[in-house]
Amino acid sequence: MILWSSLQGQTCCTAGAPISTSLDIAPSDSTSFGIQIEYLYNSVNSLVVENEILKNDPRKRFGQSLMLKLDYNLNRNISFSALLPYVSQQRETFSETETASGLGDLTLLGQYVFRKKNNANILNSSSKGFGGFSLGVKVPTGRKFIRGNRSIILSPDMQSGTGTVDFIGRIFHQKNAFLIPNLSVLNSATFKYNTTNDHFGDESNQAGRQFKFGNELILKSHFYFTGVIATLFVTPDLGIQLRNAQANEEQGSQASNSGGHWLTIPFGLGLFINTKSNLRLFGEVPVWQNLEGTQITSIYRVGIQFRYLINS
Repeated sequence: MILWSSLQGQTCCTAGAPISTSLDIAPSDSTSFGIQIEYLYNSVNSLVVENEILKNDPRKRFGQSLMLKLDYNLNRNISFSALLPYVSQQRETFSETETASGLGDLTLLGQYVFRKKNNANILNSSSKGFGGFSLGVKVPTGRKFIRGNRSIILSPDMQSGTGTVDFIGRIFHQKNAFLIPNLSVLNSATFKYNTTNDHFGDESNQAGRQFKFGNELILKSHFYFTGVIATLFVTPDLGIQLRNAQANEEQGSQASNSGGHWLTIPFGLGLFINTKSNLRLFGEVPVWQNLEGTQITSIYRVGIQFRYLINS
């Protein structure tokens, strides 16, 4: 059985929805199309100084995103994907409440899967597994000049888009029948290279200031168990994820209070309604972080994902 996961970034400090949420493309043994809709809620209400969580923080923040993902499996090895989010964010302080919403940046992805010749059917649960890599690009389709209540352009992390072309690389390997017949493990490493917006805050692109979000590396191991309840295939999953983000850069210099390490536990429950439809509930909680300076970060993420497969 083919598995796919929700790969989560942990901090609020990247504009728009975390594009790493749905980078997996479920392989297929034939030409097929996949449509996926995902809703994500992110509670960003933990004030952290390096690795210490502070109490009585007067600020509140949360983000929501609705993601549309289209997959196309050309053949047994090659697949393509497009992801487009709609993002809504809210930030509250003693003095005011700021909200921002709009279309996010479009991500385009290509994937290649390696398989042994004797692994004829990747959909067969007795298959030993597969591996592969993905390459992608994020293009600036999202809103990047959202203004607050005082008509001042909001900070980069409150914008729906970054205004930059960024690059993604990913390698992965799935092993089926790991220790026991119905258990699979998916290991992956994802790297995102962000470029610089030379004109942040200036709609004429003539002035403004330089701003760059820090590059990101995400290492993840995720375990899936496949069982049957009545007529449904049920797949509970549990993983561990380490994320490293470099510090942001502003006017060519490292920005304070940005970057660090996050260790999180992602989990979920998948329901295979039939051979074409899959519903998945998922979440993620931090268990440790070591950040640069003082930052506000996520205390949990929860979401729901629906996927429908169309065979050509």
